[in-house]
Amino acid sequence: MKLTATKRTETGTSASRRAREEGKIPAAIYGREVDTVSVLLDRKDFEMTLREVGSNGVFDVEVDGDTYHVFVKEKTNAALKPEIYHVDLLAFTKGQKVNMTIPVYITGEEAISEGIVSQSISELEVSVAPAEAPSEFTVDVSEMEIGDTKHVSDIEIDDSIELLSDTDSTVVSVSAPQIEEEPEPTADDEMPEPEVIGEDEDDSEE
Repeated sequence: MKLTATKRTETGTSASRRAREEGKIPAAIYGREVDTVSVLLDRKDFEMTLREVGSNGVFDVEVDGDTYHVFVKEKTNAALKPEIYHVDLLAFTKGQKVNMTIPVYITGEEAISEGIVSQSISELEVSVAPAEAPSEFTVDVSEMEIGDTKHVSDIEIDDSIELLSDTDSTVVSVSAPQIEEEPEPTADDEMPEPEVIGEDEDDSEE
């Protein structure tokens, strides 16, 4: 995949707002061996690219005849609407390893009939050549029981990937459901004695 970007000639909040209104996304391309370049990406083309390559996928960006091999290092979304405000693109050379965060998902949760599944880690930090980076890591919990835990060290990771996250960290655990105890009745909870209608009238006539 290749995107064509244009260099930004104007910066600042007002310029960024105008660019977004025109269907553009402000972005920055940077890397160990490249100077930072501020560009504008076509919103539709960028979103289509992400759908095809995935959130950690690699693609090319051409700027004034120069081509950069990049992946999305970080993107900022609008707070109140599904709109990308800004994108950081990390440029790299072939074979170069970079630090990336890979999402962690759990599977097989529906097979657990008892217990509550709690996921503690949603992503791992790794060092890997972007072209060899997996789109995600998965942890199967279908055979776990109450009291079981799985750690980062239990995730299968290819030898080409250097794990930077703590291997002892808990990824997912299964705990017993909490049973809510019935509160003990108090004096206020006792039912009042029924009032006998006419009792006062009889007493007054005596």
